[in-house]
Amino acid sequence: MVRLLLIFFLFPVCCAAQTAESFMQSGNAKAGQKNYNAAVADFTKAIQLDPKNGRAYFYRANAYNDLKEYPMAVQDYDRAIELDPKNPFAYFYRGNANNAQQKYADAIADITKAIALAPNADMYHYRANAKANLGDHAGAVEDFTKAIALDPKDPSLYEYRGVAKSNLKDNEGAIEDYDKAVALDPKNSDLIYYRANSKGNIGDFKGAIADYTAAIALNPKNAEAVFYRGNAYGNLKNYKAAIADYKRVIVLNPKMPNLYKYLANALSNSNDKKGALEYFAQAIKQDPNNSELYLYDGMVRRNLDDKEGAITDFDKSIELKANSDAYQNRADLKLDRKDYDGAKEDADKAIELDAKNSYAYITRARAKLELKDTATALTDLNLGIKINPGNDYAYVVLGMIAYDRKDYDTAVKNYSRSLEIQPGNVETRLRRANTRLKIGDRPGALADFKKIADIGTDDDDFYARMVKAMMKARFYSESLPILNALIAKNPKVATFYVGRGAAKQSTGDLNGALLDYNAALKLDTASVDAYSNRGSAKLDLKDYSGALADVNKAIKIHEGDEEPYLIRAAIRMAMKNYQGAVDDYNSVLFIDLDNNIVFAKRGLARSFLGDNDRANADFNYALKFEPKNDEIYALRGQARLNMKDPTGACADFKQAIALGSKEAAALAKTYCK
Repeated sequence: MVRLLLIFFLFPVCCAAQTAESFMQSGNAKAGQKNYNAAVADFTKAIQLDPKNGRAYFYRANAYNDLKEYPMAVQDYDRAIELDPKNPFAYFYRGNANNAQQKYADAIADITKAIALAPNADMYHYRANAKANLGDHAGAVEDFTKAIALDPKDPSLYEYRGVAKSNLKDNEGAIEDYDKAVALDPKNSDLIYYRANSKGNIGDFKGAIADYTAAIALNPKNAEAVFYRGNAYGNLKNYKAAIADYKRVIVLNPKMPNLYKYLANALSNSNDKKGALEYFAQAIKQDPNNSELYLYDGMVRRNLDDKEGAITDFDKSIELKANSDAYQNRADLKLDRKDYDGAKEDADKAIELDAKNSYAYITRARAKLELKDTATALTDLNLGIKINPGNDYAYVVLGMIAYDRKDYDTAVKNYSRSLEIQPGNVETRLRRANTRLKIGDRPGALADFKKIADIGTDDDDFYARMVKAMMKARFYSESLPILNALIAKNPKVATFYVGRGAAKQSTGDLNGALLDYNAALKLDTASVDAYSNRGSAKLDLKDYSGALADVNKAIKIHEGDEEPYLIRAAIRMAMKNYQGAVDDYNSVLFIDLDNNIVFAKRGLARSFLGDNDRANADFNYALKFEPKNDEIYALRGQARLNMKDPTGACADFKQAIALGSKEAAALAKTYCK
C-alpha cells in the first residue's frame, strides 16, 4: 500500500494570553511560508510563556512533522493530548507521525481514538494505510469502505481500496473499484494502469492491453505500463507487438528489471529468427565483454533449437562473470539433452550463487526426478515455492509429477494452484483440462476449454493442440462455435478444419465433415489428422476399403501418431477383425501407455475373441486410474453382454448413464428391461 503524506494544517488561533498568542500567530505565518524551523522557534517561545497551552504544543508538533522530525513531533503530540485529550487531530496527526516511523500498530491505535472523537473520511483513509502496511488488507478494505461512505466522490478512496483488494487477490473487486475511480477521474493514467494490472492478473490480457494503451496515451513516459503491455502481448503470443514494446522500454528505462530477458524470449519466439539473432549479435559487437548479452543470446538460440550455439553462449557468459541465471539456463539446456548429472551440477552452482533463485530449485528438482531421487526433488520444489510463492511453474511441475504417477486428483490441485497465481496461462489450463478428463470431470474440463477461448492467444499451433484435445474428449457440439471463429480468423490452418469436420461428423453431418477434411488436405497434403478423420467418416458411411486406405496413408506419413491406429482399430472392429483391432490397440499403447481408454477398447475387442480373463484385466486397469470415466463403463457393459453377463452389463450401463453417457442410455434401452 502506498503511504500518503499528510498535510498538517496549522489552525488559526483565538485570543488567549497576548504574548503567547502573538508567537503562535507568527509561528503559523512562518509555517505557512514553509519556514518550519523558524515556526518551531516561535512555538517554543509561546510554550515558554504559557507552558499549559495545548495548542502551542500541537502547532509545534505539526511543524516538527513537516520537518520529518517524528520523535520530536510525537513528544509534542503527547503533551498536547495530555493538556487537551478531546482534540481528535492531535491523535490523528500523532498516528501519522507513528506511521512515518513504521510504528503501524501505534498509528492504528491513535487514529482509532481520533475516529472515536470526530470521524471523517481522511481518518479512515490513513488508518487503512497503516493496516495495509501491517499486511491487514482486509482491514484496509473495511476502512476504505467507511471512508467512501463519508466521501463517495473521492476517486483516491476507490483507487486505494482497489489496491487493497488486489493484495487480497480479489482482482475482480479491484477492477470494480478502479472502474469507479476512473469514472470520477478519467484523466488519471495511474488508475487506468492499476486496472490494467488487475485485468492481467485474471488473464484478461486483451482488456489489460486496452487499459495499458489508454494509460500510455495519457502518460507516454510510463515505462512500466509499456513493459507490462509487452508482457500481455507475450501472453497472447503476439511477439511482434511485445518486441516493439520492450524496445520502447529500453529507450524509456533501460534498467528495467528482466527487460532484456523478456525481450530475448519474445525475439526467440517470433517468426523473425534472423532478426532475433541479429539483435543480440549487434549488441555483443558493441559490448563484447557484457556477460548478460551472451546469456540473452543463448536464450534466443536455445528457443530457436540451436543448442550448441546456446551452450557456447552460456559458457561465455559464465566465463566473463559467473552468474546464477547463466548456470540456471545451461542447466535447463542440459535437461533437454538428457544430461541429468550435468544439469544438477549447474543447478547446484546457480543456487550457490543465488540462494533465492527459485527456478534453479525447480530445475534441480527436475534433474533429480530423472535421476530417481524423488524425495529430495520434492524438497527442492517446496523450497522453490517457499522462496517465491508466486512461482506458478513450481506447481506445474508438481502437477506433472502427480500426473506421471497417475495421481490425477493431486495433479488437478497443483494445476489449480498454479492458475490461482497466473490465471491467464493457457498452457497450464490445457493441462488441467486434460487431467480433469482423467478423473471424469467433464464439466470442469469444458469450462477450461471455454476459458482458453475467452482468454485468446495468437498462437495457432496452441489452438490446434486444444482442438485436438477437445475432439479426443468428444466435446463436438461445444467446440463448433470456437472452431467457426478460429476458421474465420485464420482460414489457412488445416487443423481447424479437421476439428470442425469431427464436430460435424459427430452430429451426423457426414457430407459437411468430408468437405472440411478435404479442405484440410488441400491446405496440408501430409495432414495425419485429416486422413485419419476422413477415414473415420468413411467408416460411418460403411466405406471400409476407403476408410482403410485413408488411415493407412496416415500411418505411412507418421507411424508415431496414435490416432490412425485407433481409427483403424474401429474399422477392423466393424469388419469383425477383432484380432486386428487388438493389434492396433497394442500399437497405440506402445506409443502412449497412459491412454487408459485404450485398455477398455482392447478389453471389448478381446471379449469378442472370448479372451474374457484378459478383457477383464484391461477393464480393471482402466478403471483403476479413471474410475469416473463413463466411456469405460459403457465399453465394459458391451463386453459383459459378449460374456453372457447381462446383469453385470446393465449395472455398467447404469453407472455410465449416471456419469453422463448417452450411448449407454441407448444400450440400456435395448438390453436392460
